[in-house]
Amino acid sequence: MRINTKTNSSKLATNEPELWFSTTELLEYLGISISELNKEANLFTEGVHYRHQKTSQEKEQTLWRLDLIDEILCLPIPPLEKEAMLKAINNDITCHT
Repeated sequence: MRINTKTNSSKLATNEPELWFSTTELLEYLGISISELNKEANLFTEGVHYRHQKTSQEKEQTLWRLDLIDEILCLPIPPLEKEAMLKAINNDITCHT
């Protein structure tokens, strides 16, 4: 599977919430490299987990369903990182000097 890592700033015009993300956005969210994503390529189905879209420059870009990819990969989050994320989400971060 060939994956294009270009980010397209103009998202698809639909009435539904944005569900599709560029490869760059997906990799940043998951914290993995393109080679790690390619190793798992056999888990993904075109039209469900990813799709191809032509950009204005006639180049093809791969768009991903971040929620479905995250669900399939189930990447473990280290306990301390998870705790920090939860504190940040709940705005429960304190700084002591």
